[in-house]
Amino acid sequence: MNERGRKEVRRTRKVSLRFVLSVNQCKGVAHMKRLHWAALVTLVAALGLAIAAVPTWAGAKKSYEQINWNKPKPIGERIGSQKYVLPEGWKEAVKGVTKIKVSNFGALEHDPATVQNAKAFEELTGIKVEVLAWAEPPIVAKTVSIFAAKSAAVDIMCYDHPTTYMQMVAGGWLHPIDAIWNDPGVWKLYAPPTKKGLTAPDGHIYGSIGQVKTMMLFYRPSVVSKPPATWTEVQETAKKVTTDKMWGYVFSAGGEMDIVYPLRDMIYSQGGRMVELKKQRIAINTPEGKNAWKMLTDMVMTDKSAPSSVLEYSWMAASDMFAMGKAAMVVTHTVDANRFQDPKKAPNIQNDWAVAPPPKWDASKPDEYHASYFDIDGYMINKYISDPQKAASMLFLDYMRSYEAHYREL
Repeated sequence: MNERGRKEVRRTRKVSLRFVLSVNQCKGVAHMKRLHWAALVTLVAALGLAIAAVPTWAGAKKSYEQINWNKPKPIGERIGSQKYVLPEGWKEAVKGVTKIKVSNFGALEHDPATVQNAKAFEELTGIKVEVLAWAEPPIVAKTVSIFAAKSAAVDIMCYDHPTTYMQMVAGGWLHPIDAIWNDPGVWKLYAPPTKKGLTAPDGHIYGSIGQVKTMMLFYRPSVVSKPPATWTEVQETAKKVTTDKMWGYVFSAGGEMDIVYPLRDMIYSQGGRMVELKKQRIAINTPEGKNAWKMLTDMVMTDKSAPSSVLEYSWMAASDMFAMGKAAMVVTHTVDANRFQDPKKAPNIQNDWAVAPPPKWDASKPDEYHASYFDIDGYMINKYISDPQKAASMLFLDYMRSYEAHYREL
């Protein structure tokens, strides 16, 4: 091939190459356009679905929000009547829930009303209540460990002291339950301190009531013909009636915070306080506190009218001593009347026990000083459980604070 032929071939190749590139570029542009359109259509479709779904998603209520606590009656009327009335919407809210777990402060043998109420709730709703009997000393630590682990193992935790409740509130571990208290009339069912005690610093309510109780003087009329009206009379009477088979008086000083019970009431009976108002701290080293401490110590060390084993007694153990007929007097919770009237649990004192107001300190004190504390044992809901479990737990708390449930505590 001559030079002219070679040039023609080169020119033809260049033209062919430009043609191929031009065609491929056009194809590429078209392909890219198709990709862009496909992506745009997909995006619009996705946005359309999202926009269509927004109203349903945004407006969907959580399980526990489906319950209308003020229907068919206002909360106060629903729970305050002799027969508890379930709120509207509860069935839908607890759909799929078959069981809830509830911790209990101590052995169930000491809380027969709790067991009965758990069964009644199951009969009412079909939801089984597994009551977990936790020993008293480690119960706070056990509760904290479950919360700190963000565990859903237990739905409802009990608290026996307001300080425990506020400790859990501060931890940020509780599910708010303002909704079940959203009726001014409901507070009329309880003593005035209840609302203030349940309201957290952030203004929300995270707890409810399991039982409300105070302390009374229980005595055996066959031994103590006239109930002491003052603590000084309690001390003197205890000395007189103590025998080889029966102590004159017993109290608790062994379990967690148990010594607080007798000290607190004795301090109040003198017109004193156990918690400083300004600093909100326990103060025992006061004149009233020293008087109370000395009297309790004298009963054990000097009078020999109370056993040294009180250092091992929980409040339940002290009540057991009275129930077994081994003590003439005890100041204990009103709910212990259930135990004392049970022939199986208190066989030695049947028809031989009575109750009197908590003593004032001595005859010089006004009658208003017949004082005891106002105790709320209650429940709080684990915020780490599912929404349906929260709904069922709130329903249980609603029932447990009712007239019907509290009647069993009497």
